[in-house]
Amino acid sequence: MRNLSSLFLKSALLSIIALLFWQNYDQPNYGSNHLKYLAFLSPYSTQKYTKAEIDYFLEIALGSEYGVSDPTIKKRIGDVRIKILGSPTREDLITLNQVIDELNNIIFSINIEIDSDNYNLQIYFVPEPEFRKYEPNYIPVNYGFFWNSWNNDIIEYSKILISTVNITQKERSHLIREELTQSLGLMKDSEKYPDSIFYQAWTDTTAYSELDQVVIEMLYLPEIQPGMTRSQVIDILQKSSH
Repeated sequence: MRNLSSLFLKSALLSIIALLFWQNYDQPNYGSNHLKYLAFLSPYSTQKYTKAEIDYFLEIALGSEYGVSDPTIKKRIGDVRIKILGSPTREDLITLNQVIDELNNIIFSINIEIDSDNYNLQIYFVPEPEFRKYEPNYIPVNYGFFWNSWNNDIIEYSKILISTVNITQKERSHLIREELTQSLGLMKDSEKYPDSIFYQAWTDTTAYSELDQVVIEMLYLPEIQPGMTRSQVIDILQKSSH
């Protein structure tokens, strides 16, 4: 009887301590992504990926369209801080801020923002014939172009070029969305889905498709690490597939 009372007292004390800890615990602030973050951490998460979603991710996330790149995952680890240069239109700036907001609502592991003082990504709004002056690796003729620099498959710096001539405002808005998104590590194009911003042929799509949003989310899952190979990625994603 004495042992039972002692056990009850210990249990009550532990409950009080736990309650006091929780009341005083300063939970981290994940902004608009807080609920999504908690859902991801939950062992009962219902997030699933289809075979089509995994196949599309593998097609656009391994390697790059230009230059020499191993077919491994490249992604940002720290926040993206953008400096704007050249002559953007008002609509360019509206689009850029809209895309940043959308990306921040899809990705919770990094933050993307405008920061002209401490930047690691530059966006130039300049005429296409001048692109090579700003980026020696430019491949003509592209009215939108990005070039990433990485170390151990971690993207550390990016440069984006958007033409201010010979294209419409809607096409420029499309290129802002496409180049910024691809600079995060989804560096290849595809011929599969015409409504995707990663579609190989020329389009002026100005919104992410549902599939686009899924593959962006996939890349920035904590389990998907820089340097992962195709087989390693498949192993991770198939555990969440159906």
